[in-house]
This record gives sequence, C-alpha cells and structure tokens, in this order.
Amino acid sequence: MKRTSRWLGCGAALAVAIATAPASAQTATTQDQADPGTEPGRTPPSSDTPAPAPATGADDIVVTGIRQSLGSAQNIKRNSDAIVDALVAEDIGKFPDNNASEAIARITGVQVTRYADEANGVLIRGLPNVQTTVNNREIFTADGRAVAIQDFPAQAVSRVDVFKAVTAQNLEGGIAGLIDVQLRRPFDFKGFLLAGAARGVYNSESRKLDPIGSLLISDRWQTGIGEIGALLNVSFTQTRYLNSVRYQGFQDNVPAAQQVLPTSVGRNFTFPQDIGLFYGRGTRQRPSVNGSLQWQPADNLMIYADGLWQAYRNKNANDFFGIPIQSSTTGSTPPTIRNAVLTKDGTTLESFDIDLGIVNGPSKEFGDSTTDTYQGALGARWDVGNAVFTTDLAYTKSIVDNNWGQFQTQTVSPLSLSVKLNDKRSVNFTPSGVDFANPDSFYMRGLIEDRRRSEGSQWQWQGNLSLDTQSSLFPKFQFGLRYADRDASSVYGSRYAGLASLKDPISKVPTLAQGGIIEPGFHGDDVQKFRSWFAPNAFLFNDKLNDVRGYIRDALVRAGADAATRAAWAPEEPAYAPLSSFRAREQVFTGYAQIHYAFDVGFPIDGIIGTRMVITRNRLNGTNALPINGNTQFVPIASSTQYVDVLPNISAQLHFTDRLKLRLSRTEALTRPGFNQINPTLTVSQGTIGGNISYTGNGGNPDLQPIRSDNYDASLEYYFSRTGSVTVAGFYRKIEGFINSLPQIVNVQPFGDILVYRPSNASRGEIKGIEAAATTFFDFLPGALRGLGAQANFTYIDAEQIVPAANNFAGGRQTLPGVSKYSFNVIGLYELGATSVRLAYNYRSANLDGFGAPGVFTTVYSDAVGRLDLSASYNLNDNITLTVDATNLLRTPYHSYVKDPRYPRDVRWEASLFSAGVRFRF
Repeated sequence: MKRTSRWLGCGAALAVAIATAPASAQTATTQDQADPGTEPGRTPPSSDTPAPAPATGADDIVVTGIRQSLGSAQNIKRNSDAIVDALVAEDIGKFPDNNASEAIARITGVQVTRYADEANGVLIRGLPNVQTTVNNREIFTADGRAVAIQDFPAQAVSRVDVFKAVTAQNLEGGIAGLIDVQLRRPFDFKGFLLAGAARGVYNSESRKLDPIGSLLISDRWQTGIGEIGALLNVSFTQTRYLNSVRYQGFQDNVPAAQQVLPTSVGRNFTFPQDIGLFYGRGTRQRPSVNGSLQWQPADNLMIYADGLWQAYRNKNANDFFGIPIQSSTTGSTPPTIRNAVLTKDGTTLESFDIDLGIVNGPSKEFGDSTTDTYQGALGARWDVGNAVFTTDLAYTKSIVDNNWGQFQTQTVSPLSLSVKLNDKRSVNFTPSGVDFANPDSFYMRGLIEDRRRSEGSQWQWQGNLSLDTQSSLFPKFQFGLRYADRDASSVYGSRYAGLASLKDPISKVPTLAQGGIIEPGFHGDDVQKFRSWFAPNAFLFNDKLNDVRGYIRDALVRAGADAATRAAWAPEEPAYAPLSSFRAREQVFTGYAQIHYAFDVGFPIDGIIGTRMVITRNRLNGTNALPINGNTQFVPIASSTQYVDVLPNISAQLHFTDRLKLRLSRTEALTRPGFNQINPTLTVSQGTIGGNISYTGNGGNPDLQPIRSDNYDASLEYYFSRTGSVTVAGFYRKIEGFINSLPQIVNVQPFGDILVYRPSNASRGEIKGIEAAATTFFDFLPGALRGLGAQANFTYIDAEQIVPAANNFAGGRQTLPGVSKYSFNVIGLYELGATSVRLAYNYRSANLDGFGAPGVFTTVYSDAVGRLDLSASYNLNDNITLTVDATNLLRTPYHSYVKDPRYPRDVRWEASLFSAGVRFRF
C-alpha cells in the first residue's frame, strides 16, 4: 500500500459518485477504472491502492480517506459506459454504513424501506425489481431472484455499483436496475496485509450491546511459476433488535348489530376493526467468509478462484396482543360502544369505551430462520494483442429454513377498554378487568407451527471478448456468451391445535414457569401506559419445543380432537403439504454484442450501440387439488415454457468541454416472474350458487411473462474538481406486464371454464422523474475550515400503474406502492489531518404502503420520515483508528395512516444505534 507520513485511509464519509467527466479531465484513470466491473475477471480499482499522487506541500490536502473514496466513486461514474453510481469503501473494514443497503440509501434516486433496525428493501427510481450480482456474477437466495443487499456486512465490501441503466454486456433481470457488490482480491494490495475492525453497538430500544467484527489477511508472492496472491476475509455482525408497534386496524362502517351509546352520535361513522400492540424482537446474526486466489503466470494472463459463504441467522421472539373491537370473540353480537365521541368532522371515533368480555389474550411468536448461501468461481483474463478474453464459471447453492410458531392465550376474566384513536398520532388504549402480570389470568388457546424449506442452485458460465479495433470511428467491439442452469424448490407445512375448550391455565404448558413480564418497548414514548404483560420466554420455548408438543398431543386427546388433527401432531415437525410445494428448472442462453463509436462535430461524441438476446426455458412441477366425486384428488402437474427477449441499447455522450457533458441513453430491460408465481399448482374448490354446483380456483401461473420496460435517460454532468460536481438527470420508464393477482376465466378439466385467482401480466405503468446532485470540498477556505465538504441530492418520482377491470374487480390507476414522490440527502463532511466526520440527513416523503381487504379506509400510507446519522474517526497512528457512529439520532418514529394523517394506523419506534470501535492494519 502507498503510505504517506501518517495513515490516512480512514474516516466515515459516504463515497457516492454524483458527477461525470471525460477521460481528459484533471485525474487520469486506467482503462480498468474506465470500464468498471463489467467482467468477472476484472479486478476493480481499490481505494487502498491509489494511483501515485503528485508531490504535496505542507499546506496541500492529501487525497485519502473520504476524498479518495469520493474521487474513486466519481471516476467510476464519469468513465462508465452505463449509467451508474458507486460507493467505494474508505478503507478496509470501513464502508459508510452498517450494511450495504443502508449505504445505498444515500445514492440519488434510491429509496429504502426499514424494519427491525436495518434497511431491508431497495427501490431504484421507484421500482423494487433489482438484479443483484457479486463480483459481476449472479447471486440469489434460495428460490428467490435476488439476494438481500443487507446480507452483505459493510466491513466485507470494497465497492457497490448501482446501475440505473445498463448496456448489453450487463446481466439482464432487473427493470429497476442492477446492484453489483465487489469483494476484495489479493492483487488489490501491494503485499502482505493484516487488517480488521471491532465495534460494540448499543441498541436504544432493546438496550443490548452487540459485537461487529471483521478480519482480513492478504499477501502476494513472486514464485517460479509467476505471481500468486491469497486473501481471506471473515466478518460477523449481531443485533438484538426491538421494534415497538402500536396499531389500529382497517377502518370500516359500524356493524349493523353493534350498539352505539350515546345514540345522539348516530351511526354514520367508521372506526377500526381491531387495535393492538406488537413487539418485533429477536437476535439477528450474519457470519460471512470470502476468499480469493489469484495467479499471474505471465504479464498478460491472470487466473483466479473466488469463494463466498454468506449466512443469516435469526431467532424470533415477537410479542403480539391484538384486540378485536368490531366483532365478538364469544358470541355473534358485537360489544356495545359506550361514551362514544366523534372527531370534529364526524367521520370517525375520537374516543370510546367498550366491554369486550372474554377475548383472545397475548400471543408469543417463536422460531428461527437460517440462510446459507455458497458461491465458488473459477475464471481467467487473457490479454492478447488488441484483444481481451475473460471467462468465469461459477456454482451457487442457497438454502433457507424458516420455522415459526405462535403460542396463543385467552383471558380468564372479561376485558374492558378505554380507547383514544388519535393521541399524539397513535392509538392509546387502557385495558381493565385482567391482571396481565399474573400467568393465571390466561388460558391456553392454541399453538400454530409453520415450517418452510427453500433451495436454489445454479451453474453459470460467461465468456467475453473485448477487441480494440484500431479504428477512430468504431474503436472497440465487445461480444459475449452466457449460460445459466438454475434449480429452485420450496416445501411448506403447517398445523394448528385449538385448545380453548380445555381452559387449561398456561402454567400447565412446559417451560411457561420460566416466563415473565416482557420487557416493554416504546422507550421515549409515554403516550400509552399499558405496554407489558406475562409471556413465555421465546428462546426457552423454542429450545424445549418437543416438551410442548408432548403436552399438545395429550391435550388434543383430552379435547376430543378428530383423527386428522391428532395425526397432524404425531410427527415431531409439521408435515410438508404437496399443495405448497414446487420444483422448477430454468435455463438461460444469452449472447450480446456491442460496438463503441466516437467522432467529432466541433466537440467529441462517443457512445455504444448494442443488443442482448436472451432465451429463457422453464420446466415446472407442482400438485393440483381437484374435488372429484366428493373427494379431493392430488394430481401431479408439469409445465414447460420458453420465451425470447431482444434487449437493444444505444447511448451517447456529448463532451461539450473537458468538464461538461450530456449523457443520453435508451435501453430495454426485463424482470422474470418469481418461481412461486409460475408454480403450476392449482387448487379447485367446490361450492353452490343458486343451488347449482360451482367451482373456483387458486394457484400460480406457469404462462407468466417477464415484466418488460423501455427506459429513456438523460444526464447533464458538470465536473469541476477531483471530488466536485453538479449533475441533473431525467428518466422515463414505460413498463408492460406488472404482475397482479386478478380473477380470470380459465379452462380447467374436467370442470370447464371456471373463475381462477392467479397472477397475470395484467397491468402497465409509467415512471418519470428528475434527479439533481452536487458535491464539493471547500478547499479554498483558510486553516482548519478547508477540511469542510458537502454533498446533497434530490429526487422527484411520479409513478403509477394501470390495473384493468376484471370479473367484478374495479381496477383503475394506482400509485406504485413504496414510492416516495420526493426524497433527498444532505451530508456534511469534514476531513483534515487525523480527523474525519460525516453528518448525514436522509428524507423521503409520504408514500403508498399498500391496499388492504375490502372496507372503507383500507389504503395505507407511510408518512414522511427523516433520519440523521453521524460517524467520526480519529487516527491514533499509522496503524490504529478509533471510530464512533450513531444512526437514527432524531428517533423520529415511523407513522402510517389511512385516508390522511388524522386517521393514524401504526406508530413504530425504531432504535438509535450507538457504536464505538477500532480499526487496525499492519
């Protein structure tokens, strides 16, 4: 590694590239830097091996740390043939945030969803249909199409590229874009390196302190057979999280049988179907190991082998108390609403009292989820004259096991409630009549157990040729082939034991004596005083589950359960059901070709014209359930499909000056349907209408086509320094084939034409928007002020889909769920000497959360939210750096509502995370 008088590869800034410039601008880049990450054999430029810098004077600012990562990311963007933004790690073990998805939220045009104290969903320009790759090869989780970006621990990542529009050589599969995660290789470094990081993270909601750590060792040697390098990187993160949710259900009209007092308030109003509390808590762990070997037997040949193990472990310990208020648990007549007070507009209840009688009590959710994803790859890069050949062969295997259960109770004594529906933007209810701290206040009501196992494996190979043509008009030609053979499968089983009739005290259930009063949440929110109750210890309950199952088997006999229910609980775990199982094989044959062009019309113009041809073949197996002669028959079903896509692309870059360019792009993209959506399984149900037998069906749709989009992009980019730029971009997406589950008339033998609910490519949509971004360091300021810098970006998105009317479904124009019309980031930076500081504010406006079941107010909106994060570091010496980080400093809770904010639905308190640690390298 290149060293200066002190180790400066530190800091806590975000490396978001937001500008471009021609290659003739101030900082020259290698050809590898100019064409980032398009071939698995290419080693990406590393922030740890910068190009030699010019000699600096005493007052010069040395370009490392924040500035270096910003400069590297900016070079990647400005020199890329595709439309891409990049995040580059400042140093080993120092990516901007705790995981890759948190960091991506800082990129212009990217929005994320958050739950369980992390970012766990990524939308690029309003769409969630993202293709994911690691080191430029496809990666996925089990039977899914992508991998969870948050599964990549930040300390293992060297760089993330977010492609908003691709070229023909990029992997197809995401109409939203492509996210490529780059892991390190030994030739990224000069020689031997031992580096790592360790942090302790405190969660303000769960009030737990957890570890995050990583260790990397790398070296390279000159041998008699050429240069050899080896790298091994391990990382581990743990989070004991808690999200505290207080909610009210969908609003609906007053049921006809429900009495309202005083009668003077009338009945022309709505109120929630239910209210409750939910604590989402558990222990989440992510161990990860990646390694790489590189061998360079000659100057023009490099051979490599990569390996990755990425795992996810989650132990579930949720607490849930949902209380119905529009229906009765024990009878057919809804309970009477007393002391009803309406809101000023008279449309809903403001407050009321209600006597509910015996109701369902709190539930405890337990279980665990495990994910193991393995990927191994072997490849090479060979430079021969004016040609570069690359090849990459990879095998991926991913397994997900989910086990979930819910322990259900019923109150022994009647429950009454005093309710305020909008007390400081959330429901506030006070229960009475039940001693919630006493386990003898609850009967055992029932136990649910679910389990699912999903698997996926794939062989993938790609070969690429890049040819320098020596032509000034068409200087470069690229060609490639790819083959992928993918298997996916999923099995599911579930069982339920209803035991309310026994009225067994919950203390009779094994392990319940080791329970206790749950830890209340809502730290910092004292609106509602009722926040805890007695519940089992979920982790102990899970560990002693076989003892609990023994109790269930005996209790079912005492309750006189039927033979089928008793048989379902005979095995140790729920049996897998054939109707919930499928198996799929997908083969993808791909070829692409593209040519680079360049000419001058008073200013330089260059670009790419290319196309990618994709043939997709699917073979699918499932099981149909058909009611024939009064009995349900399970019939195996197989299906096969094939479709061909041609995805052209054309782009142009108009270099008005060395600093100002206009980028234009037109591309086509696709997203394949999920394997669960093309599952051929169909379940037919029998009923009667008007005395006549009728049939309806539910299932997947093996005839689904990909979602396809036409994409138009324009970007005006002004580059005025190594880390300074201003950009304005516009984009338009025309999308066909959004997948919705709509009723269709389908011919199903032997029943003929019947109504079937299954996914179809029924909807179309449009997305258009504008992005603007700027970044700079204020080097012209005197003294210590010259370390100041700033970044800002803003995104406007207008997105909608048109859903057709079908079989009593109204359809119409709908806003795309999860898309905020406005979002922005403002980031303050400081880096000078041994000190680096970043203060980042992220904001997104309200957005549609989703549509619920039929009712009056069933469309849910997520309210606007802003987050403030701080990180800082200080170099003790060349080898040791101290770090502190704080996320979600404002602790603004998540709010959702129906109709408008006067009608709150959820309030969710998420944690602030405070961490301190050390990074080292030798």
